[in-house]
Amino acid sequence: MLDQEVLDFEKKFPAPLNEQQTSKFYRSFIPRIFIAASLPLRDVKKTHFERKYNSITLHLNSPNMVPYGKYARLLLSVLTTHAVQSKNNLNPDGTVTVRFPTLQALLDEMKLPKQRSNEIKEQLNRFKSATFVYDEERTTTAQKSLFPEYFSPDDKGLVTATKYSTGNIMFIDSMQHIELDDGSADKRSIAFSFVLNNKFVKLCAEHSVPIDYSVYRDISSALGKDLYAWIVYRNNSIGSDGLFIPRSCMVSQFMPVTNPEQKDQERANFKYIVDQVYQIKTKYYPDLQFQVDRNYLGITFYQSPQIMAPKDTRYILVTS
Repeated sequence: MLDQEVLDFEKKFPAPLNEQQTSKFYRSFIPRIFIAASLPLRDVKKTHFERKYNSITLHLNSPNMVPYGKYARLLLSVLTTHAVQSKNNLNPDGTVTVRFPTLQALLDEMKLPKQRSNEIKEQLNRFKSATFVYDEERTTTAQKSLFPEYFSPDDKGLVTATKYSTGNIMFIDSMQHIELDDGSADKRSIAFSFVLNNKFVKLCAEHSVPIDYSVYRDISSALGKDLYAWIVYRNNSIGSDGLFIPRSCMVSQFMPVTNPEQKDQERANFKYIVDQVYQIKTKYYPDLQFQVDRNYLGITFYQSPQIMAPKDTRYILVTS
């Protein structure tokens, strides 16, 4: 069953018409699970990474070290966008084949210069053998009549229902590219392609959040990218009274304290998070509405104008 909140978001912001209407703005996607529990900010130099936030636990595994940092986030967004817009490249088994004539073509799609080729190749090598396991627990209150096999028809009361979900998913099933070396200083990568795993494609198609890729790319820090994607996602469901997030929750999601004995670490991490939010407002989202508690106990976000206005034809998929 599709995530209703994401479906409602998609209905508000339909895909635009064609690429000729814009040269600067690009619409891309990020899986919702990686907004709640993101990739590591830095190289953890391990083959396993775990992040837990509220009802979601993410386990990232790879024999060649796990993806990390800002370039992994950009690459994940591009992979997700291909998965979401997979109608023309969808294989019978549900996988999606993505082809580029050269590595430079992938860099062009990511709006990155040639100098970033080594970083992108490194993160691709990490993604190609990586898997992620997620555990999600969702609780809701429902009418007992929705469960007729467990309650009598005359029982009109309410019941608390908790749904437990888990998945073990690879990002990429296979990857191929040809490298030409004629003895000169520069090697040429051609015929670059990879196959997205069918479970990853299904997850992205059902549970992804649209973002402005141009802004996402330009935010310099990995943490800033995480905050931007999260703000865009949560802004869609903020009520008139705003949404207060305690300091401990913000820190545990975005910059967990690694050494509990350092009592001031949570406050220091929160201050850094707040600084990143201010930078997002100053440089990329001037209409963002929020207020920081004077004692740094938390932050309140208020309903802000949507990043992507309804029927705004400037925004296109990266792969259009």
